Amino acid sequence: MANLGQSDFNARIKRIKNPLNKSYYDPELNMDVPKHTSHETIRKDAKRRKMSFGKITVSLLIGALAMVIAQALRVRYLGLSDVSHMTLVTDLLLGAFFLLLMSAMMRHRKFLLRASQMIGAAAMLVAGHNLMWAYPQELAVIYSTEYVQTVRARTAPMSLQLHDTTIGL
Repeated sequence: MANLGQSDFNARIKRIKNPLNKSYYDPELNMDVPKHTSHETIRKDAKRRKMSFGKITVSLLIGALAMVIAQALRVRYLGLSDVSHMTLVTDLLLGAFFLLLMSAMMRHRKFLLRASQMIGAAAMLVAGHNLMWAYPQELAVIYSTEYVQTVRARTAPMSLQLHDTTIGL
């Protein structure tokens, strides 16, 4: 607070304590400051959080990470590394479980955020094998060396893969 005289300070306190005022003018801030914020205002502001590009990006990453975890569990612990309908169903079920789990932990439950999580999971399901071309040693630690070699033999770099079909870009 600036160096004000005692009379200025007392006048300021008197303006603040005046029961007729819902706000008071603060000369130091050069603005009207509300004395009390109602609970309804606080609840409205909490509900009215705006969607941001950062939240959508984080939701995309949540979806992609959920699919990576689902595929790693399928390869490591379930031993399903061949291309079949069973692997696709397992990836989708485990991916949906981890997607819901991580989105609940991050509180990304709105429709747009859920949609971007599903888009991230679908992108990882269709184009995630390209990461094995870019980072084979790192992903061999997550999945297994045999699985990375199998995927690299079955696909081409910079391509899309849906079940058995590989589409080069």
